[in-house]
Order: sequence, then C-alpha cells, then structure tokens
Amino acid sequence: MSDYPPVSVVIPYSEQYTPEWMLEEATASVEAQAVETEPLVVAGDDGPAAARNEGLDRASHRHVAFLDADDTWHDDKLVRQLDAMREADAGLCVEGDSRTMDDFVYDVFVGDLTSLMSSVLVDTARIDARFDDDLERGEDLLYVLTAATQAGVCLRPDLFAHREHADSVTARGMAVEEYLAQSKRFVYRVSERVPEAQPYLPIYYTQLYTDVGRAHAADGDARRARTYYLRALRISLHPHTLAALARTYLPF
Repeated sequence: MSDYPPVSVVIPYSEQYTPEWMLEEATASVEAQAVETEPLVVAGDDGPAAARNEGLDRASHRHVAFLDADDTWHDDKLVRQLDAMREADAGLCVEGDSRTMDDFVYDVFVGDLTSLMSSVLVDTARIDARFDDDLERGEDLLYVLTAATQAGVCLRPDLFAHREHADSVTARGMAVEEYLAQSKRFVYRVSERVPEAQPYLPIYYTQLYTDVGRAHAADGDARRARTYYLRALRISLHPHTLAALARTYLPF
C-alpha cells in the first residue's frame, strides 16, 4: 500500500456510551488512511484503560495508534505522524504545535493539552508504557506523559475531529469528593513515574483545590468552598484561584 510501516489501531468501544454509527465512521476514517492499518475494536465496558491495554496486547504491528470510537481521523493523519516521528527520532506523536519537552510535560499535566488520546501514535519498540486501569481519571494523560519522557515526543496540528455527545464518557459527571480522590491518585502516580512533572505539583494542587472549591460553591456549600479556596491560596496566589474567588464572592 505504501512505504510506511503498518499501524495497529486500538478503538475502545462501549455501545452504552457511543452509538454504533459513530463507531462505523471512526473505523472508516482508519481505513481511509494511506497506510496499512489493523483496526482493533475492543470492548470498553470495563473501562478504556483496560481496553487500550488489551489492544496493545493484541496488536500485530510495532506502531500502535489509539482512536476513541466517537472521534474521527483526518485522511493524512498517520502519514504526517510517521514522517514526523522519523524526522524527530521520537517514539510518540500527538496532536499539537511544536514545543520543548518541558513545555509538553507542563501543558499535559497542568495546562490545556488534555484532549490527546485520539491522536496518539506510539512506537512500541521504544515505549513499554501501559494504561493504569486503577485510575478512573487521568489514565490517558499518565500514559502520554510516561511515553513522552521515555522516548521523546513530536507534535503535528489538526490530526483528528473530536465529537461530543450526550452519552459520551466525558459527558458523565463525577461527584466532587470522588473527583478529588481520583485526582489525588492520578497526581501521585505522575509524581512516581514522571520525575519531569514534579516541579509542577504545586500548580496542580492549586488548580485542583480551586476547582473543588468552585464545585462546592456551585452546589451552594459556601463553607466547603471556602475551605478548598484557602488550601489553594496557602500553596500560591495562582490567577486560577483568584479568578474563582472573584466569581464566587464578587459576582457583579
């Protein structure tokens, strides 16, 4: 088909969260690539992390990509990424603008570079990372951070189309205290496995406590909101916290 290596494509799927027609469109976007592909639709009812690990185990090829069943790829996605990985000698390629490794770690961990999974392409000969199926939040970001710091990362813009719908996993809410517990578990795993992220732990906790404070404020629990805002302020006077305080107590 081409001079490019074949790519196994892992697509976690649960009919509970994604209609079948979206899966069909996602698979069609894989088959439209100018690269030989091996689509692997894996049942994701027990969680996307477990499904992605199963896909890694089933993959026949060295290069493995991931695609959420409610997203679609642009036709030149894999060609552009394989070219970029060769040029940069990197083991991971995702969507985004070029940046240093330090900036990449910052942006994934505490910044805005968080919707990456449908763009991930890895060289499994250079990366042995696995998805942590003990996490209910952030397992995708932990995987990306681990892979990037293991074998380098390259970025290319505009690789896929993200599609939200009412039943999607990301559309489901999480209770505030469960969100806090899962976020703490996530940050602990990051601090263990990605030393490059450790300088940004204070920023992460500041943002986390601020977000929890805002959630309590939205629920009308001013006392607990104040508790978490104060925790955030004890770490730093971060603009995120100050803006939340202004919105909560100065709503005019």
